[in-house]
Amino acid sequence: MFFSTDKISRIKKNLISYGNDHFPRGVRSFYISVVENAFQFSIIFLLVTLSLFFIINILLVFIILNYTIRKKSYKEKFEKVYSKMYEEVLLSYLFGSIDWETAFLKLRGRNKPKNRRILTSVLMNFNTNFKGEFESLIPEIYTRLGLQHDSMRLARSGYNHKKVAGIIELTHLYPEGAKGIIDKLINDPSDYVRAEAQTAYVKLNPETPFNFFYQLEQPFAMWTQLSVFNLIRVHQLPVPSFAQFLTIRHPNIRNFSLRMITFFQQLENVPDILKMVDSKLDKTRFLTYKAINNLRLYDSRDLIKNRFENETEKNKLEIIRALRNIGTEDDFGFLEIIMTNGTMSLKTEACRSMYFMSPKSRERLLEINNQSNDELKLLIAHVTDPRN
Repeated sequence: MFFSTDKISRIKKNLISYGNDHFPRGVRSFYISVVENAFQFSIIFLLVTLSLFFIINILLVFIILNYTIRKKSYKEKFEKVYSKMYEEVLLSYLFGSIDWETAFLKLRGRNKPKNRRILTSVLMNFNTNFKGEFESLIPEIYTRLGLQHDSMRLARSGYNHKKVAGIIELTHLYPEGAKGIIDKLINDPSDYVRAEAQTAYVKLNPETPFNFFYQLEQPFAMWTQLSVFNLIRVHQLPVPSFAQFLTIRHPNIRNFSLRMITFFQQLENVPDILKMVDSKLDKTRFLTYKAINNLRLYDSRDLIKNRFENETEKNKLEIIRALRNIGTEDDFGFLEIIMTNGTMSLKTEACRSMYFMSPKSRERLLEINNQSNDELKLLIAHVTDPRN
């Protein structure tokens, strides 16, 4: 099917010649008979060919796998040996056992690319684990060895994982040189790179950590919001007035600002918070009602009640929850209407708010219980059950 008769004859002749020239006399006759039979019956020839092909592939896979394992093992041993050596030398320098000239000479292979990556890794590890006077010495070693140039090349790389590595190294070990590069990466097309650059910006600019909001062209991702929030708490960074960001066009920045205003109890921003009930986005209005609830903005009761009728189910529930904490006797009637006409979720939440609002509201709920229908009695029983 694939070969002409002449080609098959030549292959057969070559195989027999090879056997006569290379195999011992005892094996030669068996080998020739196998070749003869293989070419006499085409199916056997095909099976033999496929078997040889299969065997060759297995051998190739085995050779490649063996090479990969050996190379990986060599790389791990190489990194382990040099990491240990560099750690010992640099620790001796940090603790004053040797001077810089001696340490510099002992850092063998320091100019090779692999070794420079290992040196950077060692210094990053030191930076994470050492505090106090070492915090200034470690970046000094980093710049003396010129490792910042390697990190800058990484940050300018076309590969996202290299960019991220460069950003992290520069942020921790060369902050004064990182700022110019970080500013260019906060709008990077890659979500991963952009998140790392924005987080680095907050750390590198403690006085104005969120000024990059005004430059953002891409959304402020939720993962970055969590990272930034954690950074503020861990490093005790100054907290700006987040009301200034409530007018930025990106909705996720406005929502993040509402969360931060609520968490940091920025009561001076009350007028700006209340304006957000006019937002066209359901999520933003939801966070506004949540802020009113958590900040205990008692004077906003009428505002949120007036918004109730045209709100989504989720936002209506948040308004009812807010009244549990900021409501007064004037709100009893409002909640009673919901308990009568609302959906099951709204009725349940209204009963719960009425029960927990105050002693007077609890008494009023028990009065309603005596006058209500069976459905409402069941809801009130559910809410007043201490197990719930």
